[in-house]
Amino acid sequence: MRPQAEPEATPLVHRTQRFSASSDSLRSSRFVRRGQSSRWLIADAVDAASIEDLGDGVFVDTESGELLNSDWVRPPRPARCGWRIGDTVAVHSDGNTAHFSGTERCSSIWACPVCSAVIRAERAREIGQAVEAHQAAGGSILFVTLTIRHDRNDPLKQSMDAVLGSWRKLLQGSAWVGSKTTSGMRDRFRVSGYIRSTEVTYGSNGWHVHIHALFFTDDQLSDTEVSAFGDELHTRWARFVEKSTGKVPTRQHGVDVQRVDQDGQVLGKYLAKVQDEGKSKTEKWSASAELARADVKRGRGDNFVPFELLDEDHDLPAAQRRRLWAEYYEGTKGRRCITWSRGLKDRFGIGEATDEEIIEDTEAAPVRYLADGRAYDALRRSDPELLALVLDSAAREQWSVVKAFLPGRELPADAEKTEHVLLDYVND
Repeated sequence: MRPQAEPEATPLVHRTQRFSASSDSLRSSRFVRRGQSSRWLIADAVDAASIEDLGDGVFVDTESGELLNSDWVRPPRPARCGWRIGDTVAVHSDGNTAHFSGTERCSSIWACPVCSAVIRAERAREIGQAVEAHQAAGGSILFVTLTIRHDRNDPLKQSMDAVLGSWRKLLQGSAWVGSKTTSGMRDRFRVSGYIRSTEVTYGSNGWHVHIHALFFTDDQLSDTEVSAFGDELHTRWARFVEKSTGKVPTRQHGVDVQRVDQDGQVLGKYLAKVQDEGKSKTEKWSASAELARADVKRGRGDNFVPFELLDEDHDLPAAQRRRLWAEYYEGTKGRRCITWSRGLKDRFGIGEATDEEIIEDTEAAPVRYLADGRAYDALRRSDPELLALVLDSAAREQWSVVKAFLPGRELPADAEKTEHVLLDYVND
């Protein structure tokens, strides 16, 4: 429950507004990264603002036709994530977990280090549930990786279009679905569904866009069948990719097919790929995590994940990182990251929650503290890492620490947290 009213209009940011930042712990690094992303996206919105003077102090956005004040621009939604939307910000805690409410949430699985972690954790849980149920019913699962050849001159948007367009064609036509006279790959290999995830990294050869997919088969495929599935998949994939990019992916690097074992692992291939809270550095990395948890991956060698562009200690110059982050945001905006084949979620009793609904469902813990909105703003702008410290302290119910960094008022643990009671606390 949110004690604050929703904003009537999208908030604006002044052209002269600038913030600063700092960083480590997963939560603190996410908050710091979000702050850096916000600064860069706001700066790009200012630079890209196309405003025409109509005379008499009237200005218009040349793209939307909207009348506006030329000193203000509207930043994209991920740049506003965490912004206050009322007079106060509520801190929720159940003695184990903690979160804020009364702030904007962008629900971006691609471009928000904070929202992405929440969404991807839930998507990984859903995928894990499907994997476990399918294997328990006697089915098997193939983990497939599809890549294209790329170089530093390939724009991200172009590579995304090529990969996603080739994927759509891969699962269409008689060669896949069959015809009245011939069986397609889907039937011959008993494929009854799939889950697809698109992933992006960056390295010495530029943007690397690739697909991870789980193919659900109704029974166990032999080694010969698995090999044949990979060969046929590559033949079709290479044809579509070549039409789109002019480059032919090799069999060795273009298509990789692995079995998912009964523990949900991919033949032990993915070990120590993530450092998550409470996890050992050598704990196994499941197929569901490989598909969904790009938010906690780290780069290898000269390759890195996009969120690492937001780190101040990155080897690349800040100007180059800002340019790449802007390209990443524009190249992924509006695209679906994780998709399921039709009917697969219903088969395993998994709901159709949107990314926005997943974010809203995180507000489960009771409100324990009401923070002064202006103090919250100051902390968010000057040192977002301290916001993470506030939540870590709230999770342990260390309210004196919370109050030291974020002035406000603690609510009794047994208080009835109705909206009426919260408003009384706000107005008292």
